[in-house]
Amino acid sequence: MRTRPALEASPRAARRDGVPRSALAERQGVDGFALFCAYHLGITEDGGYRFQNIHQVARRFGTSAAVIKQLLGELGMDSEVIVHSDFDMADAQVDVMMAPEGVSRIELARGIYQRFCSARPRRRDWRAELERDARENEKIFGRR
Repeated sequence: MRTRPALEASPRAARRDGVPRSALAERQGVDGFALFCAYHLGITEDGGYRFQNIHQVARRFGTSAAVIKQLLGELGMDSEVIVHSDFDMADAQVDVMMAPEGVSRIELARGIYQRFCSARPRRRDWRAELERDARENEKIFGRR
């Protein structure tokens, strides 16, 4: 499991002001914030909302899906890091998706991105989560 502190020590993902950096991102001309907005939050180039898969994001940035996948890893934005952090991606995605008319999703995303960059790693207790979910399901659906 890779965690944020290990990324900070990595020469590939140096950090300035808590924001991850990548030499590949600089060479490709891909801004980490823009990548986060497009891939994780679904913010389109015109500030709208639409889920975008890795291939659509790659086209948007003029590169390949393999490069986007590598960038997500180098910038500490891959699924492994997200799952094992205290950042609530689902909540962030809903905030962006449900942004009221007149609210800039990009401006909304700036605060979300800062929270993401400062999120702490955590070890997930999958057994406890599954047991808790099973109890909740029993309350809703009854015992099987």
